Formats: sequence, C-alpha cells, structure tokens
Amino acid sequence: MPGKRPFGVTLFAWLVLSLSAWGLVRLLAALRWWDVLNEFGARLSPLYLAITGAGWAIAGSLLLGSLFSRKPWIRMAIPSAVSLWLAGYWVERIFFESWRTNLPFALISSILLLSVTLVSALNRKTQKFLMRSEEHEQSNEDTESA
Repeated sequence: MPGKRPFGVTLFAWLVLSLSAWGLVRLLAALRWWDVLNEFGARLSPLYLAITGAGWAIAGSLLLGSLFSRKPWIRMAIPSAVSLWLAGYWVERIFFESWRTNLPFALISSILLLSVTLVSALNRKTQKFLMRSEEHEQSNEDTESA
C-alpha cells in the first residue's frame, strides 16, 4: 500500500489542475466572446485563444492522469509544462498586450512559480513517491510462480 502523498505531489496536482482550468476557461471565453474579439480587432485572434486554451486543457488533463498513475517521467514533465506556459505568457504579454504597471509582480510571481515547481520536482520525497514500487510488484510475481 502506498504511503501518504508528499506535499510536493499535492502541489504538482494543484499546479496541473490550475493549468487545466486556465486552459478550459480560456477556450470557453474565446468561444463565448468570439464575435466581440473580432469586432474590436483583438491583437490575439479568437482562434489562437481557443486553440491554445484547448491545448492546455488537454495537456493538463493528461499530466494530471499521469501524475495519479505515477508515471516516472511526470516529475520532469510538469516543470517543463509550467516553463512552457510561462514562456507563452511572457511572449503574449510582451508582444501582444498593452503596457501594464504590474511588471514587478508578474516577474516575481513567474520566478516564484518556477522555483516552487523545480523544488517540488527535485524533492526526494516527491521522487520516491512517483517511482513505482517494483518491490511490491516483484513480490506478487514471486509468490505466483512458487
């Protein structure tokens, strides 16, 4: 029986769930406001917003499923996904959005999010939890063949 889920894995689950929810909300908002975005000539097309929203919702769902089934590659896939999401956020912010005064907050939040994700990925308890218990699987095979 697996042990208690470490805090880092719970954090991963919340990060991925947030990523999925953000993508779904982006998709639904793009579909709902499609005409308005076209009418006022939004810098990012509704098609782009819908496609990226659907992509993040699907990717987040796959990551969440893989996290709960303890796939060994998930430990580095989640930080990669968060890094990719942050890169997309900054590209959209710099090239397509008007200037905002919250630049220090956005920078600090991005650095903090990436740091927490990397610390969770590199944590030994998280690593140990995400590795499949091969001892348990092998003990079942040995008893059946004996």
